Amino acid sequence: MNWKKIAAFALPALLCTANCLTASAQKQGSAYNPPLGTKTLYVAGKDTDAPVPAGYAPFFINYIGRHGARHATGTTELQRLDSFLQEAANAGALLPDGQRLQGMIKILLQVENNYPAGRLTAIGEADQFRIGQDMGQAYPDVVRQPDDCLQVMSTSEARTVQSAQQFLKGLASQSNCITRTPDDSIRLRFFSLSPAYKDFEKKGAWKQAQARLESADSYQSANAAILRRLLDTAWATRLLQGQFPPFKTPGSFSMAMYAAAVLAPGLKEELQLAGYQPEDADIFSLLSPQEAAALDFVDAARDYFVKGPGLDAEGIQVRIAAPLLADFIQSSDQWLADSKKGADLRFAHAETIAPLAAIMGCEGADSAVTDPFRYAEVWRSDRLMGYSANIQWVFYRSDSNKNCLLKVLYNQHPIHLPVTTNQYPYYNWKQVREYYLHKLHTLDADPGRDMYTYLRSLK
Repeated sequence: MNWKKIAAFALPALLCTANCLTASAQKQGSAYNPPLGTKTLYVAGKDTDAPVPAGYAPFFINYIGRHGARHATGTTELQRLDSFLQEAANAGALLPDGQRLQGMIKILLQVENNYPAGRLTAIGEADQFRIGQDMGQAYPDVVRQPDDCLQVMSTSEARTVQSAQQFLKGLASQSNCITRTPDDSIRLRFFSLSPAYKDFEKKGAWKQAQARLESADSYQSANAAILRRLLDTAWATRLLQGQFPPFKTPGSFSMAMYAAAVLAPGLKEELQLAGYQPEDADIFSLLSPQEAAALDFVDAARDYFVKGPGLDAEGIQVRIAAPLLADFIQSSDQWLADSKKGADLRFAHAETIAPLAAIMGCEGADSAVTDPFRYAEVWRSDRLMGYSANIQWVFYRSDSNKNCLLKVLYNQHPIHLPVTTNQYPYYNWKQVREYYLHKLHTLDADPGRDMYTYLRSLK
């Protein structure tokens, strides 16, 4: 698309349309929930009302969870926005909405500068506490008794360590058998250990699909409308043409603005402690719902292509999670063999959760597309890898039946697995195990293999 032509002819019309849409959004009030993508705040699902099959009782839980809502991992992007907006203000190029945005960015910077980068916010801590509390209340005979064993594993980042701490507080276990592993990169940060995956992130075939989404008229028009509402025509045009070094592509400013917008909801209590109300940093109030959706659609697409099934459900971005799936199998085998009660608790990242869900074949998590414009029909980042997203394997056993049953919860809601069952949401563990062992074997990732070597040699 010719950006000079857009700037000269389309922007006035887009401005009118966007203003009307913004007014419409404001009328919606609290009914409007802006799209937050991977920064979506946690909402617990509802567990099943289906009775546990007669004679069975829970005895072991295999768990993986993303850390809770966090502070920004750095303020570079906020500082870039602040500097640019100040430059525009000095030139008299900021329109009223641009001035409002400038004030909001300054508030976010003020708040974020008061906290260590990347650590949990108050909301993030509370969510982790509640998830642990829910598990303790739902399975008190599995995780709260003195003889219930807990294995706790996290990555080295403070936010996952904090998540484990808050989860355990909520769990309120009296266990005398707690083992902690503070840093396990092979199983929880596998995405950082594969050279081939790093290469895929930088220049994989998904780049072409992403470029198609970014060149779509709907996305480009949304960018143009946003900029024209914030800046005078001359500055909006220059920004669209990539004339400002910090924002070299037409959509880079809007996407930086979106990144700031999705950060704010997780900072509610921190904003209030600083003397502000959430609406004082509500950047979404400057966007129409359609504009916000357009930015989210492009932003979430990258997660789908690089961390989800993307264009190939058996691609490297899925196969890279094999070490964690193998660990789930090995861990489950060990707990079942020992006949002990307890839980294996892991705390990691969005990049951990999404590929595991895909390789497991979880419903809504494993479908690839050939048409990138249709990916949102089969995959949602807000549902699969938002803050505190988690997967739980809950095992049940019976004194009269040697075969165990398995129920899998995604964000505390039962999900379907690619294995048949006549008593959903309960699955025959032997059949589930065989299914996953076969999948791991086809990937040359059988449990017991040196997974560091697997990751380094992955193609």
